[in-house]
Amino acid sequence: MNTRPKVGLVLGGGGARGLAHLGVLQALEREGIDVDSIVGTSVGAVVGAVYALEPDALSKTRQALAYFRSPSFAGSAFKKLLLRSDDVDQTFLSSIVASIRKSYVFSNLLRKPSILPRERLAALVNDFVPAKKFSDTRLPFAVPALDLRSGADVLLEEGELRPAVLASCSLPGFFPPVEIGGRLLADAGVIGPVPVNAAIERFAPDVLIAVDISSYLHTLPGVERGLDVILRVESIACARLNELEIARADVVIRPAVGAKYWSDFSGLESMVNAGVIATQAKLGEIRAAIARRSGSVRSFLRRVASAGTPEAETAPSGD
Repeated sequence: MNTRPKVGLVLGGGGARGLAHLGVLQALEREGIDVDSIVGTSVGAVVGAVYALEPDALSKTRQALAYFRSPSFAGSAFKKLLLRSDDVDQTFLSSIVASIRKSYVFSNLLRKPSILPRERLAALVNDFVPAKKFSDTRLPFAVPALDLRSGADVLLEEGELRPAVLASCSLPGFFPPVEIGGRLLADAGVIGPVPVNAAIERFAPDVLIAVDISSYLHTLPGVERGLDVILRVESIACARLNELEIARADVVIRPAVGAKYWSDFSGLESMVNAGVIATQAKLGEIRAAIARRSGSVRSFLRRVASAGTPEAETAPSGD
């Protein structure tokens, strides 16, 4: 009987900071810590999809670094249209507000579904995610999204990978939502950047590792305008929701990349290394959590064997 606890991995959203996810996966592989399921949102969905299809972190890292350094990405329309800011503590709402100061952005928001066209984001997703289905993945994988019509959370785990990942990356306002199965889907990371609850409810792992690459909530010296107050409250609300959700994880890994803006693709290797370093610092916690669950699983199997009626027992949860 297999008594190894099942390990679930949650990969949060954060744009370019998502390269740290590859460092996390590299460190886990080096330590022989197998991942049994993945849930990822936004850039976490991109990394999760490619890794679930081919669990080889070093290979995926090399491919990602080569792509972002290539002339094709440097000259791509997507990179040229990326909205940059010196304020790294922005949430999506404050990013939108900062960006509409540009006249063409404001015009697009009034006349079109989004600032940027879907084709730009779709081309980037297609460069990374193969034309495969969820059923093709070697690891169980799911993608959270937000249904703008009903307001409901949606967990995508069937059908084509690319549309699901595209929906999860479609930051409201920046990119248009994606229609899938009669639902109008967008990036759920706006209200839940690290989808721990979705991973627990869907896969019930014995040990859950969450990777949080969201921006830090820095202390402000003060606010001067009413708009600043509104944006600050929105940032605080998002941070608190995130803390409530990730509190359910057994181990939380926070790579030191939170001070980098979501569209800043400089310092690529440093982001990967940050993921490696942060994971190495958490190896003791990870092994301790696995050891605790190993004892729980073995005890459960012994009870089942002695009783002879497995249907009367309840398996240990991942909570």
